[in-house]
Amino acid sequence: MMDLEREQLRKTYDVCRIGFAILSAALILACFTSALPFVYFFSPQICERISSSTWYHWIDVPITWLSLLAVLMLWGRFDHPGWQRRMTLLLIMSLVDAGLWFLDHGTELGLARIEFGHQWLRETFGRALGWAEFALLAGLSCDYLEHLGVDQAREAGKTARSMAATGAVLWLLLFFERTDWHAGWPLIVRARPAMIEIYLLYMATQLFWAITLFQVTALVVAAARESGRVIAEMIREDDADDVLRPPSGRTEEMDLFRVG
Repeated sequence: MMDLEREQLRKTYDVCRIGFAILSAALILACFTSALPFVYFFSPQICERISSSTWYHWIDVPITWLSLLAVLMLWGRFDHPGWQRRMTLLLIMSLVDAGLWFLDHGTELGLARIEFGHQWLRETFGRALGWAEFALLAGLSCDYLEHLGVDQAREAGKTARSMAATGAVLWLLLFFERTDWHAGWPLIVRARPAMIEIYLLYMATQLFWAITLFQVTALVVAAARESGRVIAEMIREDDADDVLRPPSGRTEEMDLFRVG
């Protein structure tokens, strides 16, 4: 029974390792997109060339769908109520992200002939989901790392969640400042000359987004790496047990020798 439970646990860790690795790939691509606004200060030409390229227009494909695949793999891996509850919430958010992706690219893919509209509202809702997903990913990754014996994960998770909360507040202020509330429905961006206060608030929000994203990515990468370490350690222990355990026939022979 113990061997069966141990093998099942190793399979669970293996699936988690693959899931966190896939999620790491998606988050690393997202880190690249979050760093692009800061590249503009050093090389506007390169930044504009990248942002106007076709491949950059579709870079959200692997980010969205790899994230959804990873969450599906991690969902249901453990029976702990807290893990299941947060993973279910993260899965719902990932499905909403996929729905928003279809709304953004439906016309280009030939899936919709009518423009959905509400562009500002969709961008706002997607960014709000992003802050919530950061907090969930940080908490889940830290819980998993603590389960694997990484004691330093708790403090890293607290820092990432604190950054996500602060960034979300700044983003909310930016949303209220940039939205034209007198235009009615649907919500649109306020049409007025750029103000230095709004620009600074925008850059602060982008900075917190990038830092939080890098922190969450580091935690997810650490979860994938630690999963591989634990699996390798379990394999070494199992191999050592197999070497030290004598064959069944040899055991009977030794027992007979003792009796004689």
